[in-house]
Amino acid sequence: MSHPKLALRWSLLLAFAACLISAPALAGKSNNTLNVAFPREVVTLDGLYSNLRENDILGLAVDDALFSVNPETLQAEPLLARSYKFVNDTTLDVELRQGVKFHDGSDLTAEDVAYSFNWIINPKSQTNFTPRIARWMASATATGPHTVRFALKAPYAMFAYDFAYHSKIRKKGTYDNLKKDGGIDPTAATLQLNGTGPYRVVEFRPGQRIVLQRFKGYRTDSPKSGPLIENIVIRTIPDWSTQAAEVMSGGIDWSYQVPYEIADDVAKSGRAVHLSGPSMRIGYIVMDAGGTIKPKNPLTNVKVRQALNHAIDRDAIAKQLVKGQAAALHVACQPIQFGCTEQVKKYEYSPQKAKALLAEAGYPNGFEIEFWAAREKPIMEAIVNQLNQVGVKATLRYVKGPTLSKARKDSQVYMYYGSSGSFSVPDAGAVVPDKFAPDSDENYTGNPMVGKLVMSAVNTYDPKARAATFRKALELIADQAYWVPVYRYSEEYLVSKDASFVAPKDGMQRLYAIRWK
Repeated sequence: MSHPKLALRWSLLLAFAACLISAPALAGKSNNTLNVAFPREVVTLDGLYSNLRENDILGLAVDDALFSVNPETLQAEPLLARSYKFVNDTTLDVELRQGVKFHDGSDLTAEDVAYSFNWIINPKSQTNFTPRIARWMASATATGPHTVRFALKAPYAMFAYDFAYHSKIRKKGTYDNLKKDGGIDPTAATLQLNGTGPYRVVEFRPGQRIVLQRFKGYRTDSPKSGPLIENIVIRTIPDWSTQAAEVMSGGIDWSYQVPYEIADDVAKSGRAVHLSGPSMRIGYIVMDAGGTIKPKNPLTNVKVRQALNHAIDRDAIAKQLVKGQAAALHVACQPIQFGCTEQVKKYEYSPQKAKALLAEAGYPNGFEIEFWAAREKPIMEAIVNQLNQVGVKATLRYVKGPTLSKARKDSQVYMYYGSSGSFSVPDAGAVVPDKFAPDSDENYTGNPMVGKLVMSAVNTYDPKARAATFRKALELIADQAYWVPVYRYSEEYLVSKDASFVAPKDGMQRLYAIRWK
């Protein structure tokens, strides 16, 4: 996301000038150390207790999971698992690879895996992923030295992706602490991490710096095997101007989520490469179609919701404001995801149709409404302006994310802007059920059929049946205009001219795959 500001450009130039004068160039290639910039602070090494993308990126380097997502095919494939089979729809047996080492040199066992998942689904653990995994998993049991049986509460087609991205494998006893109240310690892996990934943590200064070193004991038959860079140094640099200046001076070799104009300016200097890549994240507007806040409010009228769909100029927002690989969105998921068909009703930008539909709905002079949002303020202002142009007197209520979430759960929000990155999972089951499940506080449809359809798609293993069910759900969502899908995000990178990095299809950054040219 990017929006040029004159002050920002001046600060960039000044920071760059100061950097060139006062700091020597730091060539990461010469000492085989990749220097990385994160825009947000990492305060824990334990990815079970953070939902930041920074922890996702770190986790892929230091933590292996039972499965991984192939960056080319976007299919989930066994990683720590060697094989798996379903005994029945709710009993899954997983065989582990042998010879897997923790960073302390000990062998991975089935007991470790069972312990890890039973910890995650334990309500007392309070991990970020406990609600998600506990929703479908009942228990994990070691059935042999390298075999684990998972008992499921219901058939669940997304199990492999949840294994890949919503779990971490910890050594048995990691969180046990008899000296603490309850005998557990959820903070046990906050500052020291014993992972199984291709890199191990050798230094951690919370919120400032993380140093990773290639793990010599990493197995050679892993899809992640063969990292060629010896060390990765991650620094927190929240100011984009400072970050860009570091890239230009050679102090940083790789950064992401860079505002488009800054990345473009740096690339024009010839000192680094600007890459635009796809993102799994989508942006959309949710409306109180079901009368959750107030029965018979304007948004309960389908013609009003259709009018708002026609009022938003998606192409202009994507191409003129977001830029990069951003694109207009017309469906309630990311089209790259399995099951996300674009063959649904589309609402082209037409202020005339919007006004006509509002008149047909009984609102020829529009109506007043608060539009809540917590991110991308310039985009939100553009949306409000477009709504105002068709007579909808929208007022932007711009707040912090937690404030919006609480207000939504307290039934105070008629209309709001939401976004979902689906944790980069390339399956519609990663976004649609979260937003339209019967028990989701983000389901504003008031239509139980939507929830039934999306849950049926998640609880079905057959790909053809899943795709057909997702299609029915997405067609219903579009026909009834429950959302105003707005745009697909773009991911902007700055990369050293010495580094070889390919922007991932799923927007999930894999530091272990970066090479020197």
